Amino acid sequence: MVIGTTLCKGDGNPYHSPSFPRGGLAAVFAAVVTHVFDSPNFTITVEHRNQEDTGFTTLGDLGTFSATSTKMYEASGIKDVVRFKYAFDAEDDPAAGVHFQVQLPSWRPYP
Repeated sequence: MVIGTTLCKGDGNPYHSPSFPRGGLAAVFAAVVTHVFDSPNFTITVEHRNQEDTGFTTLGDLGTFSATSTKMYEASGIKDVVRFKYAFDAEDDPAAGVHFQVQLPSWRPYP
């Protein structure tokens, strides 16, 4: 069994996770990249919106992965709905890719 997700840059458009409801007013988000190929510059961004909003805005990001590593991002003031955006740099080769795991957020009921 292989656990995680493998993404390639492909046409360069970002990928998005399914959206999910916020579990608290603050959280710690974490991800681990276990494999990289063709030297990617891969960024995981946390986006959020309220139910009545028509689009997502950036809450913050976990940073850019260009090698195997683990990164975390701590946030507060989180809106009602959350999702992740996965993107590669424009300069990356279309075959550049990563295999990664995003951990479940560690929700806190307070900021």
